[in-house]
Formats: sequence, C-alpha cells, structure tokens
Amino acid sequence: MVSRSSKVCKNMFVACSGGKHLASSLARKVGGCSCVLDSEIFPDSELRIRLPKEVRNWNVYFVQSFYPDKIDVNDKLVELLFSAETARELGAKNVYLIAPYLGYLREDFRFRKGEAVSAKILAKMCRIFKKVYVVDPHLHRLKTFSEFFPNAKKISLSKEMSEYIKSHIGECLLVGPDDESEQWVKPVAEKLGLEYKILDKHRISSRKVKTRGKRMNADKVVVIDDIISTGDTLIQASKLIKAKELYFMAAHGLFSEKALSKLRGKAKIIVSNTIPSKVSKIDCVSAIAREIKLK
Repeated sequence: MVSRSSKVCKNMFVACSGGKHLASSLARKVGGCSCVLDSEIFPDSELRIRLPKEVRNWNVYFVQSFYPDKIDVNDKLVELLFSAETARELGAKNVYLIAPYLGYLREDFRFRKGEAVSAKILAKMCRIFKKVYVVDPHLHRLKTFSEFFPNAKKISLSKEMSEYIKSHIGECLLVGPDDESEQWVKPVAEKLGLEYKILDKHRISSRKVKTRGKRMNADKVVVIDDIISTGDTLIQASKLIKAKELYFMAAHGLFSEKALSKLRGKAKIIVSNTIPSKVSKIDCVSAIAREIKLK
C-alpha cells in the first residue's frame, strides 16, 4: 500500500522481503512513498516478482537486508536484482539499493585456485544501482569500498550506539573483541570520551576462536562488534572480563546457531534493527536517512 498520493511522490521506497521492517520509516524520514514488493515462490522454488506501483520517473529505493528467514540470502539477491532491472525497464528515473546488512563481503580474496571472490562479483552485479547504502559493512582485506565497490556508501551507527550507551548504560569501559573491531569501538569511545581496550583473537576454525589479553575488571563493560553471528567471539571475550554489568553490542544481529540463547545468560544484548530481532534496540533509519539526504 502506498503511503501518499503518487502525484506528489518523488521517492519510492520498495520493501523487499528483507526490508519490510524499514521501508515505510525511511519514506517518512526522507520524504516519499513506500510499498511492498509483490513476490511469490513457485512450487519449483523459482521467484515471481512484480512491482506493485508505477515507477516511471521516480527515484526507486529498494530496501533489502540480507539475512536468512523464510526467504534465504540467495533468493533475496535474485529478488533484488530482478526487481531493480524491472524498475529500469519500466522507466524509473534512478534505482538505488539500501542494504542495511549486506552479505557476500567475507570472500574478498581468492584463497584457493578456482574460488569465487564473491565481494567483487557482488559489486559488479550491483552496478545497476546509482548508489548502494550499507550499514557498517564487514570489510576484511579490502578495507574501503572504493577498492572494489565504487557506487557503495558506508553508513556508520557510531552516533546511534554512543547515544544509546549515554542514555541507557552510562559510564563504562568499552572493549573490542579483536583487532578488526577497533574500527567500530574507537568512534563510539571518541564520541563519549571513554576509555577502550582491544583484545587479540586467534581464529581456530570458522566456528571456533580463542581470545587473548589482560583480564579486565570494571563496574560496567560494553563489548562492541559489527556482527553477532554464532556468538563465539563474544563468549571468548567475556572470559577475560569481570563486570557487575556486561553488555554485548553490535550493528547486526544474525544470531546463527541459537546464538541469542547462548549469549543471554552472559550479558545484556543490544543490536540495531538492520536485521529485526527481539533485542533490536538501536534504530538504523536516521543514520540511513542522513546519508540519502546528503547525496
């Protein structure tokens, strides 16, 4: 259902299967209309896609977060690309992607002969979009989008995280569970004027890590990372922390392999709503809207 008359609408925010919880809020913040993509799964698992409203001469923003639910991540990618190409065929003025959580970024290097470098392939597939907005992407060896994804824009939730800590937690020690996490911990610490420490993580396998560092003792400790997936990194970090109040905070809560249940007995968990969950307490909409308005 469209939130305003199409006669006054310049921006259309289309909720794909992974963006239904955000599209209408973004439309209100930025200014424009929202609608839900019409999609169906055929018995043979193929997708049928239909844009529910006229898009000719509109700026069309597809909102798609890549997390598994009733439609898996691979189907979400097909859904998005089919929808975007359809919008272009039907005369959309510009086509954009808002991907609060964007997958397929971990494989940014060919580790073994014949292996697909999914991050670079994804960037090529997304050339259809004038701009791709991504919240706190997990970049590994390729440290910036400009190296492989020239039309992508990184959006930080450091402002929203620091505001949450200030309002709901107060004075605390900030901790990053590994070297990579400093890029998310440091901006929050600077905004709050707080001390932070970074631990050393050694990865044993895709699901097992060991964390090293000095043991810490504080009244309140907030461990900040970009993604909570299986939760093992945070569990290992917590073994070096003694605190009256312990918090795990991240931009994205994937909570794979029953991670939320495993973590709840160890700390209070806070994530944003890039992926909807019971512990999504930080709203990413304002951060995304700021970047869109700056374009």
